[in-house]
Amino acid sequence: MTEEKRTIHIRGTGHAAQIPDQVVLSLSLTAQNSEYSAAMKIGSQQVEVLRDTIVEAGFKAEDLKTINFDVRSAYEDEEYRDGNFKRSRQIFIGFECHHDLRLTFDFDNDKLNAAVDAIAASLSQPKISIAFAIKDADDFNDKILKTAARDAKRKARILCAASGVKLGKLLEINYSWDEVAARETIVCGACAPADKNSFNFQPEEIKAIDTVDFLWEIE
Repeated sequence: MTEEKRTIHIRGTGHAAQIPDQVVLSLSLTAQNSEYSAAMKIGSQQVEVLRDTIVEAGFKAEDLKTINFDVRSAYEDEEYRDGNFKRSRQIFIGFECHHDLRLTFDFDNDKLNAAVDAIAASLSQPKISIAFAIKDADDFNDKILKTAARDAKRKARILCAASGVKLGKLLEINYSWDEVAARETIVCGACAPADKNSFNFQPEEIKAIDTVDFLWEIE
């Protein structure tokens, strides 16, 4: 009978922290009209105005990317009396055209100020969400995995030494390839027109953690 291998299972924990080097402006437009075609036309005009605005702020028209687009029926609640009871019902008021767009660029406070000032003053009046991100997300994630591997091996060696056994060959690595967040949103909502250089952001480090499972043979 073959002797069963003795093994040690260790979970390594990896960490990484890095100052963001990229800005992500998420812009949300909403157009409403009682007619479907009119809502679509207004929505299209809003986007064109927004594209012209970012070009004037020093960006290229193609820098503005569509993330999501949808048109839906719009309703509003109406209260009415039904005998002795007050009830409410939804009344169809038309159509809403929603358009979500994104403008991404290397972090620079002056460039961010110019973009926000221009967009906030635009006739399209989008809602703005400002986020900071890490441009090379793959490199950031690689750092986490490397530290997880080092952490697991350190733990395995400590436990083996304390137990009077020898760490053998690595038998198995198990990892769930979930996306590790390399972006942090710090400001959300509608921005009002601001004076030049009113923003002086100092982004905090983006921190992330992940785990990897290792199985070693012990001798």
